[in-house]
Amino acid sequence: MKKEKIYIPARYKSKRFPGKLLKNINGIPMLLSIAKKVEKIGFLPIIVTGDKIIINFAKKNKISYLKSKSKHISGMSRVSEVIKKNNSQIIYILFGDELFLSEKHIKKFVEYVKRKKKNNCWHLLTKIKEIDKNDLNVVKCAVNQKNEIIDFSRKYKKKYNYKCVGLFAFKKDVLSKYDKLNKSKKELIMKVEQFKLLENNIKINSLSIDHIQNSINSKKDLEA
Repeated sequence: MKKEKIYIPARYKSKRFPGKLLKNINGIPMLLSIAKKVEKIGFLPIIVTGDKIIINFAKKNKISYLKSKSKHISGMSRVSEVIKKNNSQIIYILFGDELFLSEKHIKKFVEYVKRKKKNNCWHLLTKIKEIDKNDLNVVKCAVNQKNEIIDFSRKYKKKYNYKCVGLFAFKKDVLSKYDKLNKSKKELIMKVEQFKLLENNIKINSLSIDHIQNSINSKKDLEA
């Protein structure tokens, strides 16, 4: 029986923290740590990258990978390029800098997605902390009574009580059309790829799990 897959979009030249995915954290490269967590819940991690250095890393560590174009506007765009041959109806995407996301968190999200099969798009959230309110690296969002995300912001606003975690799921037919969707000005200005979904009337259903620490956006995050 084939394993379900979780795609990990990866690029080497991060503007805020170049090469962060290959940095050793507690003796293990961050990208390898993420892949091992995926394996522990019984899924197959697949790194998606256009960078030769990350491809070589995947080969060395015997991690499955798919080569994408080098330049992509977002992780979602990168994964949408390579999923044509995937027979799964649900596509999972996990960002490689979610160092503090546990196997338990990932599994809980997967179980939630499988219970909510009627939806087209799912996003993991966690409650915002006071320290996050002035941090522009933390993407905040507002959610309605149906647990649908209705807006995103880097600046804190009243009732924007959740922050985004880099774990998503899509119906395959939705993600495969991602690059054909109308471009989003907010996505380009604010560097929040989820705006492209909202502005094309794609509802984003959410699950909130408490006490998830922020992803690694800069060297300072490793000192927190």
